Amino acid sequence: MGDDSDGTAADTASPVSDERYAGALRTGGTVVLGTDRLAVDRGGSPVVIDLNDVVEVSLQDIDWFLAVMSAALVGFGLLSLDRSVLLGGAFAVAGAVSLALTYRKRNALRIRVAGRADPLRCFPAEPEPLLAELEAALAD
Repeated sequence: MGDDSDGTAADTASPVSDERYAGALRTGGTVVLGTDRLAVDRGGSPVVIDLNDVVEVSLQDIDWFLAVMSAALVGFGLLSLDRSVLLGGAFAVAGAVSLALTYRKRNALRIRVAGRADPLRCFPAEPEPLLAELEAALAD
């Protein structure tokens, strides 16, 4: 199995041995946690991370600041409809789209890996059990 510099692996036959947790991603795909590796498969080639390289694991809740600002933008747009239907509607639609995207990115599991500039983000269907298993695997 040839590892790239960013921690990904090209072999998809058996990325993880001795499964501790297997679950689905909200956006489609699977996440599998083994005793020594984590594999996130979003439909293409899976990203396989050695647990020894994991620096930090966190569960990112909804971005409340952005959610409140998006809701305020919707409110501003609705209140502006009597002055200009086109601009008020544009503000309301932009706020609604921003609110939908913010809600879609809730409960992101962020995994900081040594050697990667950006953390790996995945959206498991059930994030709490995966986080608990991942923290237990890192503690071992």
